[in-house]
Amino acid sequence: MEARLHGVVAPVQDDGDEARGPERAGAGGDDGDAGPGGPEFGGRASISYRPRDVAKSKRRSKDGGRRWPRRLLVGTAVVAVGTAGLWTAIHHVPGFGPALADGVRAVVGPAPVAWAEDVAYGVADRVNRLRFRDAKPKEFWDAPPPGAPTATPPSPATASPTAVTAASGAPTAPGAEAAKPAVTAAPDYPPPAYSPPFPGVAGNGDGTWIAMGEPGAPGDPPAMHKSLVHPDPKRTFAAVAIVAIDLKRLDLRLVAGTVEPESSGVPKDRRKGMVPAEHFGDLVAVFNGGFKATHGHYGMMIGGDTFLPPRDIACTVGLFRDGAIRIRTWPALKASEPDMTAYRQTPPCLVEQGKENDALSVEYNRNWGAAVGGETVIRRSAIGIDKAGRTLFYGLGESVTAQALARAMHVAGADGAAQLDVNYSYPRFLLYGKTPGVDGPRAQSALIPGLKYVSWEYVGDASPRDFFYLIRHRSAS
Repeated sequence: MEARLHGVVAPVQDDGDEARGPERAGAGGDDGDAGPGGPEFGGRASISYRPRDVAKSKRRSKDGGRRWPRRLLVGTAVVAVGTAGLWTAIHHVPGFGPALADGVRAVVGPAPVAWAEDVAYGVADRVNRLRFRDAKPKEFWDAPPPGAPTATPPSPATASPTAVTAASGAPTAPGAEAAKPAVTAAPDYPPPAYSPPFPGVAGNGDGTWIAMGEPGAPGDPPAMHKSLVHPDPKRTFAAVAIVAIDLKRLDLRLVAGTVEPESSGVPKDRRKGMVPAEHFGDLVAVFNGGFKATHGHYGMMIGGDTFLPPRDIACTVGLFRDGAIRIRTWPALKASEPDMTAYRQTPPCLVEQGKENDALSVEYNRNWGAAVGGETVIRRSAIGIDKAGRTLFYGLGESVTAQALARAMHVAGADGAAQLDVNYSYPRFLLYGKTPGVDGPRAQSALIPGLKYVSWEYVGDASPRDFFYLIRHRSAS
């Protein structure tokens, strides 16, 4: 076969062998582009393979083979460092976790964030079950030494007052209790001691009530006691700290956050997100409220302002004008709504009229935020009331299911209980008092170690989320 190139007849090989000669060097160039002698000139284009090109290609192949493990190693290191930094920020920078989660939800929606939380907590639970398989039960504070006075059940026959040990009114570190002369408590408060639900995982102090030192109340008998429950027979690291609150000594109030629950019916100037200044002098404690509006659209009303309408399926914490607190499913309280100053709704009641919710026979029921696939145990919180309406309970559980939380609240004495907020960043119970040189109250300590907070929360900085607070009841004798 022949090809005519600039009037020169030259042989062209049909089998693709390399064609040499000055004419072919310019026919396609080094990159194979068409040149003189290409198809547009009626000739046949061929690619010239020179020895140096083959060598260069081999070197590139070898270099690429050496580079990809390095790139993989660098990428893995970057991801590991980034993940570690993110974990540290979420767990040690107050407010970072919620801000991150809310930001991601705004971009990708709530479902992917919920899935990621489920996966993360599921992995943590597997690791913890292996790590603490033979460990002692988790403790939040030291149990009272043998023989030390603690709250004990009064005798039904005599109903005599019970001697308890009160803590110092000065601020103390979480878990620390300072001795003080014994005082006399009313026979119906503190609540009676109780038997741990699972002795095999119980700690030394499970079932007993320890007087809490309320900052700023020196000389007063204790109005709050704390106890510890291990409510999960499979997890020694699952523990619930419970606070018993004397409602003859302390009043409960509810505050809307500046953002949550979201509502188009209440103007922003009526949702301050802070403890009112007139209550600063009597402030004892603050604890978290319920779910965001997007997570169930559970109702809330304060002082006639309805932020979200009530739902019939929801458990309702009703605060009444006479100071009473009732926790029931909404239809049981609906008729008494005109007598309420406020209410906050939650997922279905954990405990109602002394009975744990039947749906909680399924350990990982998702109605209370349990994991997809049933493997997540998380930080949870709850509020409860005893049958007489005298003692309010707050529970904060680490690594617990809704089932375990209900069990803990019930065994501690709650006749009705509602789950409040969940996950690492939201549940908290903070004690407030005076700080020298600072106007107004400041958070002095938290119920359990590891809760991240800043001292001016709820009193200096407005909270985007709703919350409850406790103040001294001045008319108490």
